[in-house]
Amino acid sequence: MQIRPYEEADFAEVVTLWDATGLNVPANDPAVDIPRCIASPNSELFVGRVGPKLVGTVMAGFDGHRGWLYRLAVAPDYQRMGFGRRLVQHAEAWLAERGAPKVNLMIRGDNVPVRNFYLRLGYAVAPRTVMQKGLDEAHAEPGDGKIEVIVTYLEMTAPVLRQPAPTPVGKFALLRAEQPPVSFYRYLYNQVGEKWLWYERRLLPDEALAAIICDPRVEIYVLYAHGIPAGYVELDRRGADVIDIAYFGIMPEFIGRGFGSYLLDWAIDLAWSYEPKRLTVNTCSLDHPNALRLYQRAGFVPYDQVRKVIDDPRRAGLIPADVEVRQP
Repeated sequence: MQIRPYEEADFAEVVTLWDATGLNVPANDPAVDIPRCIASPNSELFVGRVGPKLVGTVMAGFDGHRGWLYRLAVAPDYQRMGFGRRLVQHAEAWLAERGAPKVNLMIRGDNVPVRNFYLRLGYAVAPRTVMQKGLDEAHAEPGDGKIEVIVTYLEMTAPVLRQPAPTPVGKFALLRAEQPPVSFYRYLYNQVGEKWLWYERRLLPDEALAAIICDPRVEIYVLYAHGIPAGYVELDRRGADVIDIAYFGIMPEFIGRGFGSYLLDWAIDLAWSYEPKRLTVNTCSLDHPNALRLYQRAGFVPYDQVRKVIDDPRRAGLIPADVEVRQP
């Protein structure tokens, strides 16, 4: 296995790996965590490759007193081959070069296999109490270039009986955008999401975005009305037994004409045809005011809600300055 520092072109594969190993949870967004890590001179994200395949990651940080390990992951098909040990040793060497006298890490209390893995590497359970305070939630306040966002995460664990959405009136068609050009995808994303301050995909360079949208497990379907794009839905099938409705929205000119309910119903039925164990979706307080109710009427149930205070994307020039914000 070749181990090297993370590069932007690795983004899609890293996210896929973290999905497969359960490291992506609502409170940890790779699109935020990775840039934050590589922007600091005191942290580094390493990736391990076997030939062309990215099979492992580990993140290391040094706070001046002790080193920390995070985001250790090895692809399921490559576990128990010594790759995890090599990644940890590589991160330890990086920390030692920076003068870290010891290394700490945190493991969820019920994660016995991972605890035993580190015990075999010479780590010990220290008699310490871990306490935490989320600075983003506790200290950051709206205003001064910040926006408060309430993110609601929803799931569906089995198909539900529901009243089918009415078929839209007029000429329409649903087509899959296979291997879409980045420019076309950005057109859909920007036009659908600008009013609701969708900005995450605007941060991605073209190469990283192309790696996501051209992955055969990412399916993008465009709804056309009278030959004009009226909206789109993106199904992310890269997770193990989970399909995520990553993006879903209607062009501003077509909102209120029944296209949203129809497209969501169609996407849910398509997703269940793959027989996953779970469908997921999320919405936030910046989205259309009916978005949460729409998902709940379709059968999704909220399972988590997180308050975030984000940098205003209008301040950074990602979104036009005259776009109004819908606050919670």
